[in-house]
Amino acid sequence: NGGIFEKAGEAVGKTKNSMKEEEQIVDKWVEKIDRIENGPNAPELIEGMIPVEWNAEGKTWVKADANTDDWYEYGTTESTKKWANAVTVKAEGTKETEEENLIAGSKTREQYQEAEAGTSILQEDILGMYVWIPRYAYKIPDENYHTNKAGMIDIKFIGGTKDTINDGQIVEYNAETTKDEEGNSFAKFPEGYVIHPAFNVDTGSGIKRLSGIWVAKFKASSSQTKDNDDNLGEQYGYAGSVDYSIALESTEPKIGKNENEVTVRPNVTPWRRINVKNCYIACTNMVKPNNVQGLTTRADSHLMKDTEWGAVAYLTQSEYGNAQNTEDESSGVWNNSYYEGDGSADGKTHYGTWRTGMVGSTRDDGTATILVKNGEKKINDVDGTITIEYKDTASGNNTVTKTFYEYNTEKGMHGSTTGTIYGVYDMAGGGFEYVSIYRKCNETNIKKISDYFKQSVPIEHKTIYFGESNEQEKLYEANKQIYGNCMWETSNNYTNAGSWNNDASSFMTGSAPFLTRGGNPTDNSGQGLFYFYKLDGQATPSQTFRPVLWNN
Repeated sequence: NGGIFEKAGEAVGKTKNSMKEEEQIVDKWVEKIDRIENGPNAPELIEGMIPVEWNAEGKTWVKADANTDDWYEYGTTESTKKWANAVTVKAEGTKETEEENLIAGSKTREQYQEAEAGTSILQEDILGMYVWIPRYAYKIPDENYHTNKAGMIDIKFIGGTKDTINDGQIVEYNAETTKDEEGNSFAKFPEGYVIHPAFNVDTGSGIKRLSGIWVAKFKASSSQTKDNDDNLGEQYGYAGSVDYSIALESTEPKIGKNENEVTVRPNVTPWRRINVKNCYIACTNMVKPNNVQGLTTRADSHLMKDTEWGAVAYLTQSEYGNAQNTEDESSGVWNNSYYEGDGSADGKTHYGTWRTGMVGSTRDDGTATILVKNGEKKINDVDGTITIEYKDTASGNNTVTKTFYEYNTEKGMHGSTTGTIYGVYDMAGGGFEYVSIYRKCNETNIKKISDYFKQSVPIEHKTIYFGESNEQEKLYEANKQIYGNCMWETSNNYTNAGSWNNDASSFMTGSAPFLTRGGNPTDNSGQGLFYFYKLDGQATPSQTFRPVLWNN
């Protein structure tokens, strides 16, 4: 009658609940320790960066809580392909008064940095968007190695900066070396799992081990290019005409107010007509004092290396990414085929406008026909589509309609390396991307640029290719021991469509000692993650680039 049994029952219930909560806490810590030990590594935010998540309901990026580990996930299902994203923002609010800022939702950099998790970060305030690629080891199936038949790459994340994968297996890297004619050492291709070389960087005096790298989410753009800028001002990222005196080739990127600095933004024209030397300068300038993005010298910024391109491509071609192309045309990474412009006007040849983060209506879409300037463009602000109607001069001025999709739409996300909004964009189509590589050559027409890359760029910021011959086939063969760069491993030919997913291949030559990746928006075949094509290092209307950041 005194309720002794009832109270005892309540005590037992509370004890069981307490034990269950303790078990959940222990399980959570075991999971966290396992993640720390075996990867994927937690993102190492660089000073100036703000972690973000996508709010699908509000269609906006929001500030993530960096003190938790639920703002990113490197899983194998569509819902878990949530690679970590971070942004940099403008220093000042876009409105005139603090009251207007609060009403409009636009904040200063300081306000964003101090804001609570869940705070919306407006796209108009973002200057840079970056994706974390964590340290991993990989293995290419034997039946796919050095063929043009794409396979699924096996990925094992590595915790910290260790050289072992989660089962304790030692992963070989740089185990054997060969030397070129100048005595430089190069790693032979290892067998089994290998730590991707993007994470074990040869500095010339030792190996710099990285827990991961930050890759630009889109191709580089200029800080002078406005959001949704159609005309580009003919000075920033646009050739304008055959008169190249207004182009950026003769102008090095600069730091300071109203100067052209690197930004990484969607739906703007990428930075074009810039030679490989100035691509590198523009990327290293990103961490100089008073830079527009607010990054500090604690970061190492540089032009993306071919092995860093490979690190993104291989993760994409695994169960953690958007995987390979199949007969299902919705599979794989879709091409950025956005192109508008006109063939000729005022007696000059003009080049079209491109946009970052766009895709067409199909995976292998291309816009091979010039879209004339008097075409009608319709922008649908509701669902992020851009429809262009134009006269096809090649077919008797017939009216043609093409529709493109922005990166944050359902179709637009097909252009991502994850198939979700959290991946890297513009790696298929959208423009040739220079990568930081160098091959020794003495040809006078490119001697200035090649000497620059040989002497001035530190070894950790480039890959050196070698070979005595100037012939493509012999050079391709001579560099087969360089791995992780999606060339020899993922192709069977130095030319034509010799790469995985039928991507185009054209290895370097004596007169073209540099390589570009990705492909053009005007091509409906051949472009993609495994595309590589030779160039001489000069500025071209079709060439772009992308920065990478390390946390020093």
